[in-house]
Amino acid sequence: MNKTLSIVLLAALLGLTGCDRGELSATKPKPQVIAMVQLTEVDRSTVAGFQEEMATLGYQEGKNITYLSVPPAGSIDKLEGIIKGLLAKQPDLLLVSSTPATLVAKRLTATDRKKPPIIFAPVNDPLAAGIVTDLKHPGGHITGIRLPTGDDLRLQCLVRIAPLTKRVFLPYNADDKSALKSVEVASAAAASLGLELVRYPIPAGSSIAAVIAAMPTDVDAIFLPRDSRVEAAIADFIAVASARRLPIAAPSQTQVESGALFSYGFAHKDIGRQAARLADQILKGVKAGDLPVEMAENRLAINLATARKLGISIPNDILLQAEHLVREQP
Repeated sequence: MNKTLSIVLLAALLGLTGCDRGELSATKPKPQVIAMVQLTEVDRSTVAGFQEEMATLGYQEGKNITYLSVPPAGSIDKLEGIIKGLLAKQPDLLLVSSTPATLVAKRLTATDRKKPPIIFAPVNDPLAAGIVTDLKHPGGHITGIRLPTGDDLRLQCLVRIAPLTKRVFLPYNADDKSALKSVEVASAAAASLGLELVRYPIPAGSSIAAVIAAMPTDVDAIFLPRDSRVEAAIADFIAVASARRLPIAAPSQTQVESGALFSYGFAHKDIGRQAARLADQILKGVKAGDLPVEMAENRLAINLATARKLGISIPNDILLQAEHLVREQP
């Protein structure tokens, strides 16, 4: 009798345990989904920094977070199709890199009843681009990381580093509001520095090879704007700069590591990490529009290997200000 009772009690206990497990399994939260949009190859570093910081914050891919990512669009006209495809999968959050991608994402979600929060990382000037109307209280479903001003200071650095510079080639994508802001700031600085800025708006459908072929032979330096397409073609610009012994003033550290002479601007990975901290708050329930737009940091990076090849001696006071030095080119 006791043996029979024990068996019955054990079966009941196992049944209860099974129910508990079933309930736990049924209530186990699904991984949150983040869709990631990149315009060009340079945005991969931003995404890498984002995912690294998300892991540090406790988000494990396949367990409590899922990333939806596609290759970089490569051109602005492909962004709409990519973003529509990602939105169809109903992500919990959208991470977008570059001003053009953010503008497309904002437009496509404007009439969406369940607007997914959007984090831009980065945007050069979200106010001028019409992405937000208030940096401290963006409202709506969008926030992100903006770039500090610095194109004027970068042009000043160019004059300090290469004092014989008089004519500067500036290629830019006229369809990119970020690039247009760079041109505006650089143009004002060039006038005060006595420089001639040779502005070259890249024709629609034109290749970077055609842009380089159109570069005048009598320019003294190349100034690359905050323009994802131009930044992504850094290898082409470095090749022509090396052949003509021209310094390149680049917008981010990524290009310096590739061979540009110097940059005064942002580091893509740092911006990705900064965006991850915003994402963490949003996934925990904070509304994107309640989070102020954050500002990235400008850093001075110098490629000493390139300086040696160009025969340029970097002033000591400039070297002391550098936060990143490339001593040997890989």
